[in-house]
Amino acid sequence: MTRFSTYYEHIVCPDLILKLPISNINELPKFDKLVLHSSSSDIVQDKKQVLPVLMAFEYLTGQKATLTWSRKSVAAFRLRKNSVIGCCVTLRKNVLFKFFEKYALFYLPRLYDWQILSASEKTKFMEINRGYRDPFLFFELEPLSDVFQGFQGFQLNWNVKAAKALPLKEIRYLLFSAFQGV
Repeated sequence: MTRFSTYYEHIVCPDLILKLPISNINELPKFDKLVLHSSSSDIVQDKKQVLPVLMAFEYLTGQKATLTWSRKSVAAFRLRKNSVIGCCVTLRKNVLFKFFEKYALFYLPRLYDWQILSASEKTKFMEINRGYRDPFLFFELEPLSDVFQGFQGFQLNWNVKAAKALPLKEIRYLLFSAFQGV
């Protein structure tokens, strides 16, 4: 169990119970999963360009990335069916909290313009998306910048599950502001 997961259970959850209009502890919003995704037109042209992205994701998360394949052909993009278009990593449970701890303590202070982006308007799930153009913001990748030269950027997608339809902006604000003082 990581420090952030114990902080979430013992401090954030009781705080959310008091601030949100919920009647049951099972209605609390929970971090469901985190998806790191990268795709590029360079990968479509040359399959070897996916190797730096695969290595970078494994280096950042400690988990092996899976390739994403195209589902159909698109002539305008010179894309054929079942060709490699990128890769992704899905983090859940303890691995998610380990990455979130590194993200909040080391990566967020290095950002210039950090803000939580718009949440999708779904009833059961809330997604918070953030795109990074410069992957060398992450200190693990900085010393090996020549190795990860083909790695151009990626998308971070947080999925937060709430059992009850609650105001999404309020949940997003309360969840991420609770971790600021840690």
